[in-house]
Amino acid sequence: MRITGMNITFKHFPFLYFLESMERLEIEEIEIWAGEPHLFIYRNALRNMRMMKREIKARNLNVSCYTPEQCVYPYNIAASDTGWRNTSIAYFVDNLYAALELEADKMLITSGIGDFSVSQEESWKYASDSIYQLSKVAEKEGMTLALEPLTQFESNLVTDFKGLKKMIEQIQSPSLKGMIDSVAMQLAGETPDDYFSMLPELNHFHLIDGDGQTDAHLSLDDGIQDWRGYLKSLHHHGYEGTCTLEVMGSAYYQDPQAAIRNSLKKLKEFKI
Repeated sequence: MRITGMNITFKHFPFLYFLESMERLEIEEIEIWAGEPHLFIYRNALRNMRMMKREIKARNLNVSCYTPEQCVYPYNIAASDTGWRNTSIAYFVDNLYAALELEADKMLITSGIGDFSVSQEESWKYASDSIYQLSKVAEKEGMTLALEPLTQFESNLVTDFKGLKKMIEQIQSPSLKGMIDSVAMQLAGETPDDYFSMLPELNHFHLIDGDGQTDAHLSLDDGIQDWRGYLKSLHHHGYEGTCTLEVMGSAYYQDPQAAIRNSLKKLKEFKI
């Protein structure tokens, strides 16, 4: 397992501060959250990517995952409005090429959220068709798409391992792989063993703690999750992919480096 840092925790600091923090914490891999103010694909993207790429290489960091903002900004691949759905697909395609430019191994996507004015079956069709289109571009460009189940507070489509399995089997693309977010997993009453028993491959993991009631993404041991048990399960199943510390929330934004350092300390103390 490879521990990865993510700049979403550092979004109120310059991107360079995030990279310097990764150096200080001796983290060698990063997941890039593509959102303001660090990188938004429709604002000075080329200039920002050139700067990012130069500074990332100067520190010998590897970009293991690229994650476009897709929960806050108004892009939704499951939208019933055809025009807006196509705009959302184009947004992800543009981000896919940004991920390639930054030499990322994979790009994270979600199912979006279905409009409550239509049936879940209709929304699922919109989401699956959008993901299919993205998978064709990913196949052509050699990019892996990591499909992340969202929490029940964020989506009414792919929110558990059964939905993840259904979507992957429906799309039938070698570019589309499953992943786990430990908060979404815990809220769905699941464990890593459930995912490993149902899916042929998992290629990414968001390792955070949670409160068991909301979608809060907490630093390790700030919540109630059995994250140690999750790591034991990953080890048991021979998982060799990335584990991103996707810590978020107002409690961490003033000192994000401390939040990541504390989680790293817990990881070093834990012996599988």
